[in-house]
Amino acid sequence: MSFSFDLYVQRRSWLHAVDPRVKLAFVFLGTVLMLAFKNLFIMLLSLAITHLIISSAGVPGHKVRWVWKTMLPINIMIPLLWVIFYPEGPTVLFQFWFLKVTALSFLRGIALALRLDAIAFICFTWLFTTDQTSLVRSLVKLGLPFEWGLVLAIGLRYIPTFYGLYTVVSEAQQARALDLTRGSFFTRVRSYLPILVAMLISALRTSEQLARAMESRALGLPGVQRTCLRDIRFRPADYAYTALLIALFSALLTLRFQFGLGTHPLYLF
Repeated sequence: MSFSFDLYVQRRSWLHAVDPRVKLAFVFLGTVLMLAFKNLFIMLLSLAITHLIISSAGVPGHKVRWVWKTMLPINIMIPLLWVIFYPEGPTVLFQFWFLKVTALSFLRGIALALRLDAIAFICFTWLFTTDQTSLVRSLVKLGLPFEWGLVLAIGLRYIPTFYGLYTVVSEAQQARALDLTRGSFFTRVRSYLPILVAMLISALRTSEQLARAMESRALGLPGVQRTCLRDIRFRPADYAYTALLIALFSALLTLRFQFGLGTHPLYLF
């Protein structure tokens, strides 16, 4: 059984070599741009670009399909709720009692769902190509306190571990005739008690071992400057990527607010 729950995909690609701070800037600037635009075709173009970037980094297709599968409920619910609560436009596609579905409200709902998809893929572009150590190190470099970065690193490290442990304990208990599917809601909740007890004992043991390991490394000792084995540094290519991101961001924002690009869900101007 595999316990892998890590989003990072290890590859030797150009995107994996980019400094994590540049990719974090890509996430921030890309999210701002997606929130600024409302056009359906711009969202589709953004999704195409992010898929192209992810594919060029060697991320396997099942990871991309997992993101789409995760976003599927949102992609269904948002257009449906939008046409119910925000009917607008003269062209009525369907009407039943108080429910009126118009073409404009339907397009706005689809554009909003695609906007969330684009933001999700922008974020996953960062997570798929940045290992946990570099991710935390980049946040510390940007000013996050070292202790906070350590807490984040521990969380990213042990969440998959406890998820795998839960799977093992649950399957072991079910092999011993523990039924987690029958009975009322409270009966099923009580059935999880043996799993919960085993998880708590394991968590306490792990926390004790982790505390001793950090204490042996003098964590929290005043006046000690923490170091790392593999530091991250900007390369000339990283400066070029950063300049390109800022230039594109400025140009697109200018088109948006000066010329009205992407304000309508269907028309570019």
